[in-house]
Amino acid sequence: MKSKIIVFTLLLAVLWGVPRRAAAQFFAVRADALAALAGTLHLGAEASVADKWTIEASGYWNPVRTSGLSMNFGAVQIGPRYWFYESFVGHFIGAQLSWAGYDLGRRTRRYDGNAYGVGLSYGYAWMLSKRWNVAVEAGIGLFHTRDTRRDPTVSDWEDEYIYHTRRWTLLPSRLEVSFSYLF
Repeated sequence: MKSKIIVFTLLLAVLWGVPRRAAAQFFAVRADALAALAGTLHLGAEASVADKWTIEASGYWNPVRTSGLSMNFGAVQIGPRYWFYESFVGHFIGAQLSWAGYDLGRRTRRYDGNAYGVGLSYGYAWMLSKRWNVAVEAGIGLFHTRDTRRDPTVSDWEDEYIYHTRRWTLLPSRLEVSFSYLF
């Protein structure tokens, strides 16, 4: 977990050091409302690098883990966005490189592992005021997962079957309604 925090901090430092253009809004921080409804903390930062190009980095963390349900994961995404009108306004397309470590499942079956992959997304952003906007984004990606499946209800005295799997999976890479503060 400590390495994930260090990687996310380094990505934010890189975005902060990107050369800035002369404009009113060249940097944004955002939070995702849809992720918050699922108990996931999602924070992101985005920097404008050209008239219609931005680079963004996002971090996700969900600490939910009980005896009956586990949604415990951490993820990092980084990638460019192309805006059709201007940065932080209107339609955009994006690409992401993603990495996630997870422990997901229910009472009788859990998956513990990691995934990495690439994704493409489409979205639209509305300006609410000079410093605030709201964006809707959806995307799909191809992920390579490596995980271990096990039954957590098996006692130490019983035989346990543990499955190690590697696979390529087509999954949603983005689904968010985010609120951004622009600098």
